Amino acid sequence: MPPLSVRLIRHGQTTANAGEATDNHADIPLTALGEHQARALVKTIAQPPDLIVVSPYRRTLDTAKPLIEAYPSVPVETWPIEEFSYLAPARANGTSWVERKPIVAEYWQRADPAYVDGAGAESFVHFVGRLRAFHQRLWRCDGRVVVFGHGHFLRAFALGLREGFCDSREAMRALRKAETARPMRNAETIVVSLPPPGMARAR
Repeated sequence: MPPLSVRLIRHGQTTANAGEATDNHADIPLTALGEHQARALVKTIAQPPDLIVVSPYRRTLDTAKPLIEAYPSVPVETWPIEEFSYLAPARANGTSWVERKPIVAEYWQRADPAYVDGAGAESFVHFVGRLRAFHQRLWRCDGRVVVFGHGHFLRAFALGLREGFCDSREAMRALRKAETARPMRNAETIVVSLPPPGMARAR
């Protein structure tokens, strides 16, 4: 088995990314452009992966589908790497990203790592716990791992590898600054070097 290498890929464009209102956050489909992006990704992966990882959300599996079809013998695993769902569904369902802007701004201005917006939402503390668990699980893998995930999650993971997986108010603000400055694009790939758990630089 070759040494561990990890490619983090954000899902292709979805109807939500295209500005449509959505309800079930876990079942948002890709657009025609998103499906094209998913097919194009296969050409960027020169060697067969040893493991394909997806989140429980439909859009990551749909983005991974062309790669899965190209290498049908490669195992596919679903890990709890779903997007950071910091808004309660009762407030977010049935809205577009433009309509959510005020409550998104309110959440990040609060910058309270322990705050839970309501039923079905998670705190930043819980989110960072999932990032740490993802790091530990990846570290136990071998070979070429391709991960299909979500913008906030993958950006936060890459930032945590550099700065440490911290659930402080400062870490929360740092993530918001990084994500606002340059959001991860649909179908964008990040190739990461994976230090052992506990070796990432502490704040």
